[in-house]
Amino acid sequence: MDSLDYHQIKGYCREALEISDEYGIDDGLSYLIGEKFCPLIVAVKQAESKTKYLYSAEEEAAIYNPAGKNDLEVQGNYSLTVESTYRKSLERLEDLKHLRNDFISEIKEAFELSDVQNFLESYPRLGFKDKKQPFWEQSLEKEDADSLEIEDVMSEVDDIFMVEEIKKYFC
Repeated sequence: MDSLDYHQIKGYCREALEISDEYGIDDGLSYLIGEKFCPLIVAVKQAESKTKYLYSAEEEAAIYNPAGKNDLEVQGNYSLTVESTYRKSLERLEDLKHLRNDFISEIKEAFELSDVQNFLESYPRLGFKDKKQPFWEQSLEKEDADSLEIEDVMSEVDDIFMVEEIKKYFC
């Protein structure tokens, strides 16, 4: 995810349009959203989880100055620690959010919003992580339908949650 830039995003959208022309909109969106956009969403969520316990300046003042005492040394030490420790994480989070917003804009420009919404309403399997076929297709291929593995079910559940997250950006 470190090497993703705006030009690559535009290239992915062009590739998705070509796939759509040849194989249909669902295949194009599956490539674009399922394989290219989802890893960015995962990276944003991971970066947010790294920084979610940092305090804003107002919260920091309330925590380290609960009785109204002015302990500038403690506040200063905390600010320096946050700055030195989390500066790169905060910068990365901001960069990823900008890329996410650019990606969303490009998807909306390349595809009709209704097509994207319909695709997401179908709860597609997402191709951003190594997976087997959907469990219902595996069951049809195997003679023993009782061989459903918990990893398959959990992978399906992960995809549903991811699709719900992505839907928020395409309302």
